[in-house]
Amino acid sequence: MRIPLNLMELHCEGKGIAGHELIAGFDNIKILKPTGNAQYEGFQILMSGSGCRNYENFLKINNETWFDFLERVCRYHVNFPRIDIAIDDRKTYLNISELIRLKNEGLVSSQLQEIAENRSDKLREEELKENGKSLYLGSKKSNFRIVFYEKGYEQAEKFGKELDTNWNRYELRFRQKKAVRLVEELLKDRDVARIALSVLNDKVRFLEKPENSSMKRKRLYPTYPPWEEFMRNVGKIKLTMKPQEKNLDKIWNWLMVCVSPSLKLFAEIGKLDNQDYISRLLQNGRMNDTQKRIYEDYGKSLLLEKGEATDTLKHGRTDSIINYRKTDESTR
Repeated sequence: MRIPLNLMELHCEGKGIAGHELIAGFDNIKILKPTGNAQYEGFQILMSGSGCRNYENFLKINNETWFDFLERVCRYHVNFPRIDIAIDDRKTYLNISELIRLKNEGLVSSQLQEIAENRSDKLREEELKENGKSLYLGSKKSNFRIVFYEKGYEQAEKFGKELDTNWNRYELRFRQKKAVRLVEELLKDRDVARIALSVLNDKVRFLEKPENSSMKRKRLYPTYPPWEEFMRNVGKIKLTMKPQEKNLDKIWNWLMVCVSPSLKLFAEIGKLDNQDYISRLLQNGRMNDTQKRIYEDYGKSLLLEKGEATDTLKHGRTDSIINYRKTDESTR
């Protein structure tokens, strides 16, 4: 992975996944080893979406892309249990509610037999607050699944952000043999758009009711116009990299939404009592282990941002940056 060990937290605390122990990590990049019934020779690299963003800092420093990373990985005996391609739609081409309506009216042609929808709502003061809708094509256990969902609602709920209704995400989720095949195709011509377009063309088409009511065969139905426009432009997408440092959005938004009103209250009461309650809170505050780890990871991320880890990465050093600076050229 070309991440110096001094930037990784070895033997870190935290949960692994089924049959695996978490042994190292940097933010949302996790290294796991098999335990118990999952014994095999090797390790597992697990990166969430935000973990991918974190890792792009290292790709950028090494003047690499995801294709370079995959090519390097494939020199070893490896398996890819899952890879997702996510298409962010901010135009937006598609309306998830409309796609669900088309599904309910049978106006979808797909090789994926299992189709489901999900809607998340909250009841607040006798008013139903919508938390976004999702449409799933393919089963959870299958090697391939397509998910259409309202990303703006998810982000607003997760981080307390202002709702962005013009943000959908369409995910192509590849598992096991399909994921391995995806990597092979990516390395052939390094064209994500071609793969996304060919997969979508092959797996699904949303339809429009024909004017000719006697037409029964779905394959002859006209294509739903927004889907046609979306598919026409999918061919223009590119694999993007958006490196980011430690993501503190969730904590910051929680502070802004849930904590700052109470802090403001005590700041104002402090003026009446001639007391600095906020400073007292800070003096008595103690970070737990998780918060300490977030603080340390953030400091490491700043090193990357400032370029102080660049030489360490390029020369493959795994000791500390301080020790590296003291090492002369002959021992590198």
